Amino acid sequence: MNDSIEKNGKLEEIENMPAPTERMILAHRITLTGYWGLVVLIPIWNLLWFPSTQYSNKTITVFWLIPLLFPMFGLLKGKAYTHAWSGFIAVIYICHALASLVTSFNELLPILLELVLSTMFLLGGTYFARWRGIQLGLQLPKKK
Repeated sequence: MNDSIEKNGKLEEIENMPAPTERMILAHRITLTGYWGLVVLIPIWNLLWFPSTQYSNKTITVFWLIPLLFPMFGLLKGKAYTHAWSGFIAVIYICHALASLVTSFNELLPILLELVLSTMFLLGGTYFARWRGIQLGLQLPKKK
């Protein structure tokens, strides 16, 4: 019976959770646009636009898609914590785009798309996590 009270208490907390504001929803949408844009861009880039002549294109595609699998469910559910730590994954793609910009200038269009999409993924997630964290009182404790 205590378990059911705890479960009901948790359900009540979820039901009473404040709804995201419009700017949080916008940041969440920007994050998801960047995220899903990368998920779509990577196979198109590696399999259709510029297939590798040295390596297996399917292996490269899977290699670049694996990091994007980890935050998928948390991003879809709108979890502030997932939005925050997924920025580390977005930085991988930003670094890849910047390095590719210097080394593979002939692939300019997909490189710029990767840079824009990964930046949207990073900044949207950062702002969503910040604003949602403040709304829910999830800030880190300040040192005295």
